Amino acid sequence: MSENPDPERLKALAEKLETAQERPEHKKQDAGKYGGAGPAWQMVVELTTGMAIGVILGLALDKWTGLAPLFVVICTLLGFAAGVRVMIQTANAYQKKAEADALKNKQP
Repeated sequence: MSENPDPERLKALAEKLETAQERPEHKKQDAGKYGGAGPAWQMVVELTTGMAIGVILGLALDKWTGLAPLFVVICTLLGFAAGVRVMIQTANAYQKKAEADALKNKQP
């Protein structure tokens, strides 16, 4: 490799760099009026999953112990409580992210 760089290659590289820097940055597309549907659906799925796991566990315990509606009711309520807890954690995470984004956009 020579110690003297080729001026033509350097010029071509400089042109490529200028072209790349002139391109507009990709901006986030506006989701319109349904922009918050993603987090909302995530929370619905979390709640439903918690309840479904509670019902399945309750049915299995009822079949195993023979105490028909007892464990279904208890485990469904526990699954609902777990789903609500996870939903609240998700909502807090989204809120913290939104606050951080707002602070980042506010600073010069």
